Amino acid sequence: MMKTFPAIALVLLLGAGCSPSPQSTSDNNRSADRLQAVQHPDKAVVSPEQVASDIVGRVVRVSDLSGNADPTEWTFESKEFRHVDILESKTLGNIQTVVVFVTTRNNPAADEEQVQVSGKLQLVYERKGSKWVLTKIQNVNFRYSVGVAT
Repeated sequence: MMKTFPAIALVLLLGAGCSPSPQSTSDNNRSADRLQAVQHPDKAVVSPEQVASDIVGRVVRVSDLSGNADPTEWTFESKEFRHVDILESKTLGNIQTVVVFVTTRNNPAADEEQVQVSGKLQLVYERKGSKWVLTKIQNVNFRYSVGVAT
């Protein structure tokens, strides 16, 4: 009898450890609600801060808000104000297309007019090694206005 007792106890313990713990459907839903998406560092998306930095030195053809003036070129300068909001981002393989809304303005000298430029740009990034590199900028509706913006 003494030899069979440890064997029976072992079988009962192993059987209890292998059976699934009882969970209600609501417990399963709560754990699913707690799941969070995790992004692998190699697949990181382009951030607004990266866009603001990457567009410095780039040139975009822009029209005025009314559409009456001939298009001109806007060069993003490092010392000008820039605010970037990412509206949409799609990644396909090594290409990431990002639609952003950008607001920027010049730093006029005393005898110059204030120019503000804002609107949507579509940016194309290509993965080179471990970094996303800006390869193309397309003007969607990026327009300028002259004078004090409110």
